[in-house]
Amino acid sequence: MRTLTRLPLDTAAFREKYGPWAVIAGASEGTGECYARELAAMGISLVLVSRRQSALETLGETLKAEHGIDYRAIAQDLAAPGAGQRIVDAAAGLDVGLYISNAGADSFHRFFEEGPAAAHRLVAMNITTLIDAANGLGRRFLERGQNGQGRGGIIIMASGAGLGGQPNLAMYSATKAFDLNFAESLWAEYHERGIDAIGIAAPIMRTPMLLRTVPEGFDLSGVYDPADVTHNALAGLLAGEPLQIVPDGPGQEKQPQVEADRKARLVGFVEFNKTFTGG
Repeated sequence: MRTLTRLPLDTAAFREKYGPWAVIAGASEGTGECYARELAAMGISLVLVSRRQSALETLGETLKAEHGIDYRAIAQDLAAPGAGQRIVDAAAGLDVGLYISNAGADSFHRFFEEGPAAAHRLVAMNITTLIDAANGLGRRFLERGQNGQGRGGIIIMASGAGLGGQPNLAMYSATKAFDLNFAESLWAEYHERGIDAIGIAAPIMRTPMLLRTVPEGFDLSGVYDPADVTHNALAGLLAGEPLQIVPDGPGQEKQPQVEADRKARLVGFVEFNKTFTGG
């Protein structure tokens, strides 16, 4: 697999800021499981959400035995109507400080041949559910702070496909572009108020989903370890970064500069906005 240098992460500071509970939407395997394992190792309890109840229960019981955390396992199709509100409801009564939106994989297909149903399902999963869950949990993050400040964090797993259009991934690319812009905008609106947000332009990773979908003989030597990607996402959130682009694909040598340019533009707009809002 491809090497990704892990960023430093103060786990005690992370738990203090974003614990004691986290919600992971899309938690049963792959990057979601990686997030769950690292957060549990910090002592953060988990609300685990995905379609497969049995997989969530198995993961939750394992992490409870290994780290002494509590968990809730919620079976939920993230593309179903009302899924975002049900995620919020699943965390009722818990002191949640972190929401991880980690769903939305898509297979290669041509847009006109596929028909609109699959496209609308991806919009529901990657946009509608994210909006509803982030809004509901974000309101709770505002209430957790003091002196007009909030306290919490949101990680949105997008994709490098969201940086521009791609053939055979029209809807996936478009919805992941929304995810990146949404994360950056949340950061711009709330970072100075104590609520962090980060969008992850994720690369191709060796996940169960990838292994199920790639053709036989696909070269996996250039893919990343998902645990490295999720670790750096957690570190980036705590460091106050709005965006991480993991270099991958054509033009990857320019992507670190793209990340820096997007952040500079975002910071500029934060300051520009203050001329209208007064601070």
